[in-house]
Amino acid sequence: MTRLEPGLWRSRRTYVAGDVLSDVMGVQQHAVSPHENFYRAYSATQVGAIVDSLNDRAEFPYELTYLGDGSEMWRESEVPSNPELAPMLSDFDTLLTCHAEQLLALAPSSSPVQIVDLGPGTTRPVRGLIRHLLDRSRLTGYRAIDISAEILELARENLRAGFPAHVERFELCRGDFTGPDLARVLTAKPMLGHDGADPVRFVVLAGGTPYNFAEPAQVLRHVCHAMSDHDVLLLTLRIDTGVDRPPFMDQVSVGGPYKPQQLVGLDLLAIDRSWYVTETGFDRVRSEVFVRARFIEPVTVTFDVGDDQRRVSFEPGDTVLVWRYLYHDSAAVADQLTRCGLQVRLFEHGQDRQVVLVAATPAQ
Repeated sequence: MTRLEPGLWRSRRTYVAGDVLSDVMGVQQHAVSPHENFYRAYSATQVGAIVDSLNDRAEFPYELTYLGDGSEMWRESEVPSNPELAPMLSDFDTLLTCHAEQLLALAPSSSPVQIVDLGPGTTRPVRGLIRHLLDRSRLTGYRAIDISAEILELARENLRAGFPAHVERFELCRGDFTGPDLARVLTAKPMLGHDGADPVRFVVLAGGTPYNFAEPAQVLRHVCHAMSDHDVLLLTLRIDTGVDRPPFMDQVSVGGPYKPQQLVGLDLLAIDRSWYVTETGFDRVRSEVFVRARFIEPVTVTFDVGDDQRRVSFEPGDTVLVWRYLYHDSAAVADQLTRCGLQVRLFEHGQDRQVVLVAATPAQ
C-alpha cells in the first residue's frame, strides 16, 4: 500500500466529528459515524451500496451526491452562465436551444414532441428547448426522472417559474433511470398529439451525465434498450479537443481544481477535510478525468446498515474516488454510441468547441 512520508502526517488535534482511537508514532486514528443527514438522505439499500462501493472500488458514488445536502449545492449553482466569462458553461445551457430546429427535423413534421429528461438538475439546459417547442405548438409534455426528491423539487420550482401557464404539462418522477424505473417513465401514460399521432420523444441526458458513471456504456445501452425506434437521444457533453488541456492531465494536481459538491459524500460521512488532500488528474487507461481524496490520517467509518454495523477503514496514502468523467474525443464518443446500439444523427459543437450536442436514434 502506498503511504505518504511521515512528515505529512498530522497529530495533536481535536475534532468534533470523530473520536481519537489511538496515537501511535504521532498519528491519530479517527473513528467517525455518518451524520444524521446521511441517514435522512439515503435508504438502507443506498447506504449498503455506498459501503460496497467504498470497499470494492474505493469510490463514493457521485450519482448519490445529488441527494440531501448535495442538492443544496445545485440550488446555489442556479445562476445563468455569463457567455463572456464562461463560454463552455454557456454552451451547456444553450446548445439544445440553438439547434432546436435541427432536432425537430429528426421528427415527422406532424408529430408532437415529448421531452423525457433523465436527471434534470436545474432544468436550465432544456428550458430554451421547452420554450421553442411551446412557441411552435409542438410540445405535448415534459417528464423528468431523478433519484433525488430535492432535485426534483428544484426542477419543479424552476419550471413553474419559467412556464406558469403550462404547469400541467410537467411531470416529475422519483426513480433511478439506470434501472427498471426508466421503462416506467418511457411507457407510462402514453400521450397523443392533436391529430392522434404518437409523439416523438426527445430523451435528454444533459451535462455529460452518463460519463460520470463507472460504466458509461452500460448506462447508454440501458437507455437505448428502453427507447422506441422513433425516440431521439439528446446528449450534451464536454469532449477532448486535444487543445487547451488543463495541466492536471499531464501531472496530478494536489488541492484542486474541484467542485464543492464533489466532496459532499465525504462530508456526510463526517470525514474532516483536513484528514485528506484532494487530487485531480487523468487516468490514461480509462480516459477519465478524476477527483479523489488521498488520506493523510487514518480514519475508520462505522455505518448502520439495517440491524448491522459495517466499517470501512482508510490508512494514510489510501485514496477514494469522488468524481470521474469519461473524456473522449469526438470520434470516440461517436464510436461508443454506435457500439451501444445507437446511430448518430447530429453532432454539433458549441462556440467553445469543447461542448457538443449529439442526437442519436436506435440503430435499425
